[in-house]
Amino acid sequence: MIGFLKLAIIGTVFLGVAHKAVATGAEDAGCTDGESLRAFSCIMGLSDFIKKTDNLDMNDKKELKVFKDDCHNVISCFNKIKCLGTDGEKIPEMKVVIKYCKAMDYVHDDFAACSDKLNAKKSKCFDDWDPMPDKLQDETDPIKVAKSRSETCKRYFGKDDCMMKEVKETCGQQEWDSFRKHFITIAGGFVDTTCDFSRFN
Repeated sequence: MIGFLKLAIIGTVFLGVAHKAVATGAEDAGCTDGESLRAFSCIMGLSDFIKKTDNLDMNDKKELKVFKDDCHNVISCFNKIKCLGTDGEKIPEMKVVIKYCKAMDYVHDDFAACSDKLNAKKSKCFDDWDPMPDKLQDETDPIKVAKSRSETCKRYFGKDDCMMKEVKETCGQQEWDSFRKHFITIAGGFVDTTCDFSRFN
């Protein structure tokens, strides 16, 4: 299963988000020196969390639960820094981290039964599905980044949108609706802003 969250890539993106948050967000939010130091402590926690992404076995439900809890601990850490607002809301980039945690909740809590069914039927589409563009976090050429995001839009739910068919057939329309909603929510940093997901309705 699940190259599908491409956790190492997402984690790298989050680490970049977090560093930006500390470098500019705390200062812009008028945080005290003490609050800024606490923000750096949160970044260290986020960094440790991201390191776990490389070895995470998405099929191990106990491991996935610990990982999900760690994700929320990162948000909780930022929540304790009053100058940053609720969930670090004064740092817009933190919204990406929050969306990711919600997606982890969904994968662990709500999608688990469907995931088991897809694995049991040895769905090639599900096994191969990886909507995140390879090496996007390392790319500096804006033209290549734009092209990658455009390509990702075309295959976000698998070759020929096969995930829509697989999830509907295996788990039903309601599961597909929920699955689609959660993964479109985290798509923002990886697809072109003009990506039209209406074809999946």
